[in-house]
Amino acid sequence: MQTQVQNESIEIAIEMAKLYGMLNYLPDGQLSHAPFSLSPYSISAADLQEMTELTSYFSELMIRISQDWEFLAQYLSPISKTDPFLKMLLDLRGHEVTQSKQLLVQRNDFFLVKDELSNSLQGSSSALRQVELNTVSASFPFLITQLARLHQTLSEQNKLEQIIPNNPLIPVVDAFAKAVQDYGLTDSVMMLVSQPAESNRFDQLGLEQLLWEKYKIQTLRKTLTEIYESGSLREGHLIIAGKKVALTYYRAGYTPDDFRTGEAQKGRQLIEASSTIQVPNLPMQLAGMKKIQQVLTRPEILSTFVTDAISKRFLNTFAAMHALDDIIETPNGELSASEWASRNPEKYVLKPQREGGGNNYFGRDITKKMAEMQPEEKDAYVLMEKIEAETHPAILVVNGYAETLTSVSEIGRYGICFAENGVVESNEDIGYLVRTKAENVNEGGVCAGFACLNSLTKA
Repeated sequence: MQTQVQNESIEIAIEMAKLYGMLNYLPDGQLSHAPFSLSPYSISAADLQEMTELTSYFSELMIRISQDWEFLAQYLSPISKTDPFLKMLLDLRGHEVTQSKQLLVQRNDFFLVKDELSNSLQGSSSALRQVELNTVSASFPFLITQLARLHQTLSEQNKLEQIIPNNPLIPVVDAFAKAVQDYGLTDSVMMLVSQPAESNRFDQLGLEQLLWEKYKIQTLRKTLTEIYESGSLREGHLIIAGKKVALTYYRAGYTPDDFRTGEAQKGRQLIEASSTIQVPNLPMQLAGMKKIQQVLTRPEILSTFVTDAISKRFLNTFAAMHALDDIIETPNGELSASEWASRNPEKYVLKPQREGGGNNYFGRDITKKMAEMQPEEKDAYVLMEKIEAETHPAILVVNGYAETLTSVSEIGRYGICFAENGVVESNEDIGYLVRTKAENVNEGGVCAGFACLNSLTKA
């Protein structure tokens, strides 16, 4: 009887997910519900407060870094010699028309660690460890808002713990509307840059729909190739389908696969040559590179961008990160980071300068990848100490099937920051994203097939 009741509850939850628009496309093109968890993740009030308070400080850090081209070039130019994708991005600066207005929509991702004294750069007692900060295509504001509605309904009906309120959708749409209005032209539109075969289209459609319903601002969906084929410049404005594009929102352009053709590259060049406000603009995208995250773990570099007090709070959340040629102290004496990681691959993650799921190397694949590298390729990768996240049981629902697994949960905080020529005008935390996955799954991408969307409850 208990199993039957549980199965009925899962079926109801799946139907509710479809009702709320929590949909995505499977690799074979079939439409299904987005993967989600039926077990909200519990977090302490202290960890939640610290994570939330840090959002605006990290956003301001990204704004400051994006204004420092010399800093970005110092650390990214050497990588571009062996990384064609990064070289292409850096070369875009030659086409860039610098806009005075900046809008950053970012998501800062964390794990809560198993042992509060382990995996720490500074030996701190903080339970938070930063995974990465996403400055481009910070996705899921619609789907995660809908999941919070679903979880809240289930918790009320079954007298379960209350869900921590979560609705990043509305502030994201409000920010897009403000940017379009700030551009100063009537009847201008937002352009969403999409991938040709977008599996996460419904998350994007939820944004587009609310932007129209609330503000009557139209969204044009285009791939980079389509932008080149149908776009033009008129008095500095980007024109698509006869409409002036006030805001360009990237949900593509963060992977080499998005630039397979010369036409796609020219589409991005056309955007850069216009006055459209970009989310993110080119230097903000570069500020989110893994190499920049790695060098910011060095206190002497971080302190040039933030106060000592904020620097200490950031460092408390950082896991150790190294360039492959860094010399580090180990129990066996001083070794290069690559040599130490080759001996202990289970302790590290090897990361290229890429966003999206499925790009990192784990375990023995780290040793194999580093053995294949030419010396000049090493600059393009960073080693990050593997975060030992706390585990918990969770019911994970994927493509109509549910399974209870020992899991870990990655928590992201969304932030929105407006700036004018690098001077911050408004800056706020707007909500969260939780992705829960089986303990033995390394990557965290929902649409890449690795994780399930989730909500938070207070411990």
